[in-house]
Amino acid sequence: MKAIALDMDGTILNHKAEFPLTLPDTLAELKEKGMYIFFATGRTSHEIQSITPDNCPLDGYVAASGMGVYVDGVQIDATSFSPDTVEKIIGEARKREIYYEVHTLENSSRTHLQDRDYIIRDFQLERPASLKAFEIDFTETSLKQDEQWVDALPYEDVVKMFFFSVDEKKIGDWYNFLEQNRDSGDYALYTTSVHNAEVMQKGIDKSTGIETLLEHFDIRFEDVHAIGDSMNDIPLFEKTGKATAMKNADDDIRSAAGDITDYTCDEDGLEKYLRKTYL
Repeated sequence: MKAIALDMDGTILNHKAEFPLTLPDTLAELKEKGMYIFFATGRTSHEIQSITPDNCPLDGYVAASGMGVYVDGVQIDATSFSPDTVEKIIGEARKREIYYEVHTLENSSRTHLQDRDYIIRDFQLERPASLKAFEIDFTETSLKQDEQWVDALPYEDVVKMFFFSVDEKKIGDWYNFLEQNRDSGDYALYTTSVHNAEVMQKGIDKSTGIETLLEHFDIRFEDVHAIGDSMNDIPLFEKTGKATAMKNADDDIRSAAGDITDYTCDEDGLEKYLRKTYL
C-alpha cells in the first residue's frame, strides 16, 4: 500500500470526538516508510483543522464526504449545493420541527435562532435506548455553542445538511420524506443511526474526493488502504485495494470490508491496527 485513507468520527476519533494523543507519532512512522496519509471524513475543513493536532502528518484530506479536497491545507477542489436546494430542504425540516445543521466548507454548523425553542423541547424528550451516548454529547455541545445560532442561515457554499431528533418516529418519517424526494432533489442520503439523517451532493462522495487526491499525487486506487466505520465509507471501500472496518462499525459496513480491527475506536483500535499491520 502506498497510502491510507482514514475516516475520522468512529475511526480516528473516539465517541467523545477525541483525537488520540499518540496517533500522530504512529502516522509519522508510516510517513517515514513512504506512506501517504489522507483523511476522508464527513467533517468540514474548519472542523478537521480545529481537531487535528499540529504535529499530525497529513498529505491531504477530503472534507464533507467529498465536497472539498485539500492538499497541505490548500483547497484544490470544491462542490456545493445550489442555494435553492438548501432553502427548500431546510424549509421542509423547519415545518416538521426537525433539528438541522447547515454546514459550509469553511465554517462549523449553523441553525436559525428562531428555531431554538422547538429544538430544545425535542432534546428534552425521554431518551430511548436506541439513542447513542455520543449522539447526546454531540448535540448537547452544538446547542451550547453561541456561534451555532444565527439570525440568517447561509445558503451559499453549503456542503452538508445534518438532521437529528430524539423522537425516532419523527426522524424516521423525515428520513423517508428525504428518501422519496431525493431523485427530484438531486442529493445523496446517509445515516449513522436511527436518530439522524445527512444530505450530501449526489454523485459526490469520499471516493470521488480521494480520486482527486490520487490524481494529484499519482497514486492508484489499488494502492490505497481505506479504514472507516460508517455508511459514507462504503463508496471508498468499493474502490480501494484494501478496506478495513472498525470493530465498532455496523454489520453492513463490516460486510463491505476485507477485514475488521480487533479493537474499537474507544480502545485506540485504529492505532493498534496500523502498528500491527505496518509497523
